[in-house]
Amino acid sequence: MLFSPEFVSLPFDWNLLLYGAGLAGVAGLASVFTHGYQEEVDLDAVKNRVAELENLSSRTLEQNDELAALYAAWATVLYDTEGALDEIADLFGKAEAVLVAVLAQGDDDKTRQQLGTVYLTLGGAYNDYGDLGLAENSYQKAVETLKPLDEAGNAEAKADVAGIKLNLGIIYRELGEFERAKTCLDESFLEYRAVEKITDDDTRFHMATVSVQQGNLLYEMGESVDTVVDAYNRAMRLYVEVIEDQQQTTLERELANVLLDRSLVTYENWVSQKFDSEEERKKNIDNVLLDISRGIELLEKQFNEGNAPARYDLFHAIALHGKVLCDAENFPEAKKSLDRVIDEFADLGEEDDLMQMAMAYATRAIVHFGLGEKKLSEQDCQKGSEMVSQLLQADSDDEEIQELRQQFQMLFEQLG
Repeated sequence: MLFSPEFVSLPFDWNLLLYGAGLAGVAGLASVFTHGYQEEVDLDAVKNRVAELENLSSRTLEQNDELAALYAAWATVLYDTEGALDEIADLFGKAEAVLVAVLAQGDDDKTRQQLGTVYLTLGGAYNDYGDLGLAENSYQKAVETLKPLDEAGNAEAKADVAGIKLNLGIIYRELGEFERAKTCLDESFLEYRAVEKITDDDTRFHMATVSVQQGNLLYEMGESVDTVVDAYNRAMRLYVEVIEDQQQTTLERELANVLLDRSLVTYENWVSQKFDSEEERKKNIDNVLLDISRGIELLEKQFNEGNAPARYDLFHAIALHGKVLCDAENFPEAKKSLDRVIDEFADLGEEDDLMQMAMAYATRAIVHFGLGEKKLSEQDCQKGSEMVSQLLQADSDDEEIQELRQQFQMLFEQLG
């Protein structure tokens, strides 16, 4: 899908792991890792303490816990600063070895939770570095490690397992293993709901995130539009509840993206569906446009309030708005949206942004042609074709780019 977020950051609490291992006494070390956020860490102090502990011929249980936590802290600093994956994996591997050895001396809930956290954090690193196979392996190890705690009703372990299964569902979807993905996402939703029942924790945000991913998956599986839309509607209800109950207005970006996902699904259905009357056809496309407009309003609000990533979503949303208006042959309004895309977002330089900009030029070329402005249509075709050539230099085999190139060729032929 175009708008929904992908891999999800899991709620790691390194504060408990590190300070539970006795790190409060390490001089100069102020380390708190919560939800992927890292305060200042004296990495030299971490390294020095690691060296001290590694040189001990025999270590106490507490010292082994501390060493494992230090390895994990060191790895997390590298992860947060985009260090080399091999070094990150090596440090997490050392933490794993120490904790496995500790567990071999006798099962301990705290050590098991720490080992599970090591696996799931490493899985997150593999996610971010693009190795889905190794990410899957680490997540599966985390699930197996935490399973006894999860089944015993440990809320922290159950929440971790819920998050892991969410990310596993996304991985399996990326790998095309849709049934495994569906199973993981369904289990993730139930795990989050179970956490709410045994604690005072509010998991509605997480359940909304799972629902979005379920909608994305059902769409790719070719399920009915109603089934896909039901998943998105559930996500929106949950987001709205959290926004209203907790005043978390930054979640309006997520809400907007689900609106846009829903509009994209219903729009594609509108394109392929046969209607009994022109009035019914117009009513359906008006509902699609209403969803997109609401999404744009929310994204504009978020960007104006300082949510910088909302600008990229806004770019895609306005481009979609122009595309839908074009297909509905409302050329004057389509031109307004596409002019805005091309004028306001020319500074976006990522490959995907360039692709979307080239598509905007292709759509505006159709709009100008529909308005009888042949010269402007030719200019848009020329500009868009230049972007396609630039994209082909980077990836000449990309099917989507090739299709866009053919679209421009057809437009040039129509223009004569």
